Amino acid sequence: MKHTVQLGNGKSKVVDIPDQWLAAQRSNLGITMREAIDLWLFDHDYIFNEEAEKLTAKAGNGGMRVQGEKKPRKAPTRKPDEIKRAVIAALGEFIAQQEGVKDVSVTNIERVIAFAIGEDNYELTLSKKRKPKD
Repeated sequence: MKHTVQLGNGKSKVVDIPDQWLAAQRSNLGITMREAIDLWLFDHDYIFNEEAEKLTAKAGNGGMRVQGEKKPRKAPTRKPDEIKRAVIAALGEFIAQQEGVKDVSVTNIERVIAFAIGEDNYELTLSKKRKPKD
């Protein structure tokens, strides 16, 4: 469908609006032919709807991030587990007292003890299991 649009500078322009598009919008949205034409003109920047402009300005970007922009990740904070620390300390002392064991070190105060027996190196890791869900 050919439609003449009055441009803001006093000139007019003839635009070709696809008949299939108009029919689809009228059917899908339940609008009149005039509303469908105005919708097409608005979508293609031939006319401006003041209400839509106000709502767009009010909404801003709605808190959405630009594609590819990543929100900075907050570093996890852990509460110290005193029981695990006590167990690792006790195991570290026990291992250090054993004959033939050398280079005992607690590499993670709540999790790992490293030591050597002869030419071999060992690492003992403590893991705490979660409570089962009821």
